Amino acid sequence: MNDRIDGIVVNQIDYKENDQIISIINKQYGKISLYVKGYKKINSKNASACQLLDYSSFLLDYYPSKNIQVLKSASLIEQFNSIKQDYQKIAISSLMCEIINQTDSVYDFDLLMNSLTLLEKTDQPYLILNLFLAQQLRQIGIAPYVDGCVICNNNNIETISISDGGFLCRGCNEGQIEKMPVEFLKKFRYINKASFDKYDKLLSLDLNDFKLTDMLVDIMVNYSGIKLNSYRLLTNINY
Repeated sequence: MNDRIDGIVVNQIDYKENDQIISIINKQYGKISLYVKGYKKINSKNASACQLLDYSSFLLDYYPSKNIQVLKSASLIEQFNSIKQDYQKIAISSLMCEIINQTDSVYDFDLLMNSLTLLEKTDQPYLILNLFLAQQLRQIGIAPYVDGCVICNNNNIETISISDGGFLCRGCNEGQIEKMPVEFLKKFRYINKASFDKYDKLLSLDLNDFKLTDMLVDIMVNYSGIKLNSYRLLTNINY
């Protein structure tokens, strides 16, 4: 017993008068829920390490058969203060956490940690979010087809079809969806082929584009069943 698990807080739910249930993503078990007793009390020793985005070390007796584990203590490792002081980055990271909280994969920890670490220092926040979204789509198995027309594999692409799941050529589109600029189609392909290990090479490709975000989120919502309430914050900022 006395298991120590390092994880990032991705969700918080108030429970009873002073308690809270938090969800953390970690390398060992993926996502787990922790019961934090006395979270709202002024003298709480754990509250400062159990807030959304906190990367903390959690001490507990882990029982695989239980849906909710009881937290003994928590100590903060990283707070991501630069993100928490920027409204736009708060909205972006909240969206990431909401997605992670619903996908629940052991691979999500590295993805979220990489994303938050880069988001802290970047001046291209939507590039980070777009990378995160594209990688999640691949991980879930619903990435759009961007190697040609999704229907006939023709390379003469003119638009993107959410319902068909990728690029459409002029012949297959038949004027149903508005033709998109070639530069946007190129950027859409770049982001769906990209990964975090190529991050430095992506900085010059103009991928810090909320229109890409909107398209990727649309695909995720339509094909995964994931509900994204926090996305309203970003749409309010950008429209």
